[in-house]
Amino acid sequence: MSNKDDTRQQTTPILRLRDKTPTELNTPRISPHPRDGPWMRDPSGLKNELRVKSSDKRPVVGVTMDEFRAFSKVERESALRHLKKLKAEKRLGEMKVIFFATMWRSVDMMRTEGWTDDEIESALEKYYTGAQHYLTPNNIADPRMIEQFGADWGLNARGIYYRHFYSPGWVTSDHELWLPSLDGIDWNHFSESSRLSRAEAFLKHVLNNERWKKSEYAWEADAWSDVFGQMKNDPVLAVDKHEYNTVKLKRDPVSCLLVGEPKFVKRIPDATFGLATFKPKDYQNILAEWDLDHDRLEALLLHRHCGLISDPRWGYADLAFPFAVYEAKGWGGNAREARRQGCSAGAVYLDMLDSLARQPGKVGEKNRVYQLTRGRSNNQVFVFTSFGAHWHILVGYKRPRQEREYAGHEGFSESVYIFQRIWSGRVVTIRKAWELLSLVDQIHLWGATDFRNSIIQYLKPWHEFSRRAYANDVEFVVSKVRTPKVMRDGKEYICIPAACLQLPDWANRLSEEIRGKLLERVSFHFYDAYQRDRSALSDQWPCVIRCLFEDCGPPGTPGYPILSEEEMLEHYREIHGKDDEAIADLKRLCGETEAIDNNIDPLQVRKRKISGSREPGPCTKRR
Repeated sequence: MSNKDDTRQQTTPILRLRDKTPTELNTPRISPHPRDGPWMRDPSGLKNELRVKSSDKRPVVGVTMDEFRAFSKVERESALRHLKKLKAEKRLGEMKVIFFATMWRSVDMMRTEGWTDDEIESALEKYYTGAQHYLTPNNIADPRMIEQFGADWGLNARGIYYRHFYSPGWVTSDHELWLPSLDGIDWNHFSESSRLSRAEAFLKHVLNNERWKKSEYAWEADAWSDVFGQMKNDPVLAVDKHEYNTVKLKRDPVSCLLVGEPKFVKRIPDATFGLATFKPKDYQNILAEWDLDHDRLEALLLHRHCGLISDPRWGYADLAFPFAVYEAKGWGGNAREARRQGCSAGAVYLDMLDSLARQPGKVGEKNRVYQLTRGRSNNQVFVFTSFGAHWHILVGYKRPRQEREYAGHEGFSESVYIFQRIWSGRVVTIRKAWELLSLVDQIHLWGATDFRNSIIQYLKPWHEFSRRAYANDVEFVVSKVRTPKVMRDGKEYICIPAACLQLPDWANRLSEEIRGKLLERVSFHFYDAYQRDRSALSDQWPCVIRCLFEDCGPPGTPGYPILSEEEMLEHYREIHGKDDEAIADLKRLCGETEAIDNNIDPLQVRKRKISGSREPGPCTKRR
């Protein structure tokens, strides 16, 4: 070999990739887009936002996708002819590219052999984000873009917006969001040993799922046990694969605007996280809360002048006011679809919280103001999504649509739901597993304390409103109905006017069978109110029994009030575990007491006064 060849080989440069610094985040490199969209970091970017005006000749609403494809083909051919003409005349410099959109391809995890974890994470983040700009009226997009991003733009029309970067600037001044944080937590500290052990077990399952390319079921099952296990076992929370109901407008296939008649839909997220409700048998537990009583929430739900929905499954009161939702996808699923499903559920839950935060009244009526003392504190939800080992945590809140977001424009919703990413990562290291568990545990604590306490405070005026609403119905029966009671087959029945047996407006979407069952529950709550409130409306004073067995009753209140013989027997059987013999003795004593009460001078009965509210509090064992 000559000296010349040797010199050339020695001077050939060797390229080496720059190592990432410890503080450098694995964030996809995306150039700033001139239009508002998920990649805009904060509101300062809106100053130079490009507002695109579409041609009046473009078809908008009422055009099928096939017709639009044919129309786009003609326009594209015309544009190509014009470009060729400009090129022939050497006038291409007269054209100016305003913006362009990149359609990121979905990540096929089966074909990522040889990719680094950072490369996989970056590709997943790009695809997860979806459309690079939000929907505008008369949106300019070709058929391929609509096929890729139409679902995202349809969510924009419904008011659902995803932002890839969290910024306090995206939160309006009348809201204050609580966020979990990793700041100030040393993950190697001995206090984190338990969480690190959980993270190791979780990571082992994740790597096993990736190695054997397991289905979505395996990923979801491990999330239930390893990530959400503590939330699932918390007695004050209700965590379930729980249905939610809502009403949606159809999305136009081309313009992506809202069109057509409202449609009742039901969806079942992979996990819903809400508050547990309670029944009489639960009140020996000090954690049971009277304001979250199942029957009281059901009474709020079913009265025609109220209709407050506490359970996202209409007609039920088992899982109250969800604060988080989880959607899982395996490698065969779609990460972007998980985000859309999670945010759609979160928007429904935000509507429920918004109704609760307002002054009591008929749900659905406009211009109901917010409760002054609490405003909209803690009115937020979290969305968890996973695509295999890649997780996202979003936080969302609701506010009115602004002028910049085409408020008042036909085809757009009145409210918007802003969901911002607060954490994401590919959980294939012990550090990432610990971060995810730490954030989830903080959200768990917030949901079981601050969020739950705020819901209880919101509910107090609603329960008082409900009590008055049912009392008004009882007053109508007592004062207007000549014979409020009738006897049939030796049994006493209360006559309930048809006006008092109407369901709230939301029930019109349900089947006749379900409506019939709900009417039976309305009758139950009317009878319960009749037993409770008729004493204040007549000369008859009922024999009220207070249970003092085993310090029964709310803390600080001696005795649990019982308003009927049937309630007394059920109370002693369910709460105190009395057997049939003891129940028979109680029935005998009750009969003797009734005979004695019949001999009391009725004039003395009329002189008795009502002291305070006779509504019973929770039956809890006092410590």
